[in-house]
Parts: sequence; structure tokens; C-alpha cells
Amino acid sequence: MGFKDLFNNDYETSDNSPIEELRTRYYRNRYEESVEAVKKMIESEKGTIKAENETYMEIYFETVNYTCTATVIGIRPMETAIDLKVTTYKLIPNGKGKKIIQRLYKYLDGELSFKGVSLYK
Repeated sequence: MGFKDLFNNDYETSDNSPIEELRTRYYRNRYEESVEAVKKMIESEKGTIKAENETYMEIYFETVNYTCTATVIGIRPMETAIDLKVTTYKLIPNGKGKKIIQRLYKYLDGELSFKGVSLYK
């Protein structure tokens, strides 16, 4: 963890992220199943869905400690990709956003059929 991570409140996943934990996750599930799993994850985090945008395939939710935008993309009929963008509310977060993303992905790995990480660079 670098000095920058002490003060960084925003973390986002992508296929090309240099940090292994912040790479896009792919699942062998239909789009609808993946959206339902994300909604169950939000319930388990005691979050509130603030906006759901089907055009951009995004679900924006808020908890006491952070906000998150979950993007669920249907790649093929039985394959989805899930990206997360987390913003924490701490003055000195000390990499908390990265830990939150790891926890959320761990939950999704248990609910969905995991396929791989960063498959389409």
C-alpha cells in the first residue's frame, strides 16, 4: 500500500487495473440472475438502492460507510461481467475502498458461478 492509498476515497474495478484485486470479475450466469445477486448483496450490506439505470446497466446504492455503483454487463446469454466503484466517507480511509470491493466480490463469488478475472483485456 502506497502513500496515495492513505487518502484515496475512490476505488474502481476495470479489466486493465494494475492491482489484481481491482479487476473485473466474470460469471457464468444470466444477466437477470447477476442483477438479483447484486441486490441480495446490497441487502446483506444493509444498503439502500438509490438509483437503478437499465440503460447503462448500473445500480447505485448507499450504506452508512460508503456508496457504490455496481455495473452488471451481459456479455453473452450465459456470461456477465460485474464492475464496482466504491467511494468511502473517511478522512483518512487507509485503503478501505479496496477492502470493501474485495468483500463484495467474495459475496458475489459465493452467489454466482465464478468464471474468471479480467478475461477480455
